[in-house]
Formats: sequence, structure tokens, C-alpha cells
Amino acid sequence: MNRIFFVFLLMGCTVVEPHTLKPDRLTVEGQIQEGKFAEINLTNGLAFKGVIDSLEVARSIESKAKVVLSDGEVSEVLTLKRDDSRFPFLYYRSNLIKGELGRNYSLTVKIRGKEFLSQTTVPEKANVPGMEFIEWTEDGVKDPNSRSIKLTIANPQEGKNRYFKILIKKEVEENFEYAKPFIVNTENISTETFPVIVSYIKLGDEGKKVNQMTLGEVIELKIIAITKEQFDFWKSVKGDETSVLEGTSFTDRVSTNISNGAFGYWSGENTVSFKFKVE
Repeated sequence: MNRIFFVFLLMGCTVVEPHTLKPDRLTVEGQIQEGKFAEINLTNGLAFKGVIDSLEVARSIESKAKVVLSDGEVSEVLTLKRDDSRFPFLYYRSNLIKGELGRNYSLTVKIRGKEFLSQTTVPEKANVPGMEFIEWTEDGVKDPNSRSIKLTIANPQEGKNRYFKILIKKEVEENFEYAKPFIVNTENISTETFPVIVSYIKLGDEGKKVNQMTLGEVIELKIIAITKEQFDFWKSVKGDETSVLEGTSFTDRVSTNISNGAFGYWSGENTVSFKFKVE
């Protein structure tokens, strides 16, 4: 996902605390997926107001940190990588440690004489036993050529809540976007399964909502299990409502599981992917 959220990509400590958003604060977005290397984005926050040019955006990327990952047995210093197809185009990646289900991972970022700490685990994948198309309705009017998709997600009765984010795109598009809804959880759900109705909406001319899930279109969907800490972060920045650089949509208190005043999150993830033709 290549959206530009300047103020909030972070890493974690064991206690989730809200912080007031300020420019020039280190932000971290870090995740480790089952079977994949960890990836850590480090940026410095930019002010919400005023014009932000491309040079200032590039300068916001933090590339001189020492980032250390440990799984309790092995520790490694992460390597700085470059990928011009994404933002940030510089990021840190592990080369030895990959995510394992339920394992604990500690992250340490050292920069400018400060140390930022966090811990996370990799959650279980979503179990999706059902999926069906339904007609899309906007302001009470059905559109016969557009669809939403109704997912049925299993909710194991294990006394623990589950948290998910949902990404979507057309097959012909390069980057995944936020689905609507973007984040969901099982905190108030006691049934063995629960439905989630997913739409893919973009704003067209004059701010009109345009459904991208039209008949015959090939859609790719990711349901990503995340930690509560990442969920709380996205919820606090209204991640399921906010468009790129729409600073006025954010709350002024951001949930983070990173120590020492950084913003963002360090989170385990586990992805289930789907590809289907809209009917």
C-alpha cells in the first residue's frame, strides 16, 4: 500500500499510549508477516497545513537509523533497501528473520541519540468460509451494474478478539487501496461467524462517489489479520475514513505502541488474498 501518511508510521513498545501529533516527530510503520521478512518505514512528520513539495517529502524519509530485530534467539541489524515504486522509497528490511505464527518479535530503532522500542506477535490468518456479491446501493438507490461483496468471516470462540484491515484494487491497477470498511474487529461479536460488506469506492468528478466494483471487472482483495495495537493506531487516525493528506480528518491524539514518543506501530500481520471477477 503506497499511500503517504506522513505523521504516523511507527514502531512499538509494550504499552499503547496516545500522543499529540506534531511535525518533526519520528514516525514508524513496521510489520512482519508470516513467512516474510520484516519491513520498517521510518519518516519524520510533516506539518498538516500549507504546501508540501516533493523535495520536502523525500527529506522526510529517515535513512540513518540503526534498526535491530530480535525473535528471542536471533538478532539482526536490518538493511536499508530502495524501491522507487513505493513511498517511502527507502525502507529497512530483515534478511534472516521471517515471521512465524505466535512468535514474539522485538524491535529497536536507534537514531540521534534516542532509542525506540516495541514488541509484537504474528496473528492467525482470517478464515473466510463465505463470499457473495450483492447489489450496491447509494442513498437508497440500487445500481444494477455495481456490486459490493459480502464476506463471512469465522470468529473462533477462544476468548480473544481479532483485528483486520482490508485492501482492494482492480487487477489492472498497480497499488492496493483502502476498502470500505478498511478496519474491522470482533470486540462486540459473540457469534461463530460475522458478515462484512466490502465496497471499493473512489471519488469522481465534483466529489461524487464512484463504485469501482462493476460487472466484469477483476478485483483483488486482501484481508490482513493485524494486532490490536495496529488497529488502535488506524482507528485513532481515522484510517477507514481519511484520504491522502486530508489532515483535518485526523484526531489530534494518536495511539502508538512505540516507546519514547514516536508515532505509529510495530505489528505482526497475516494475509489471505482473493481474486475474482465481479458478477
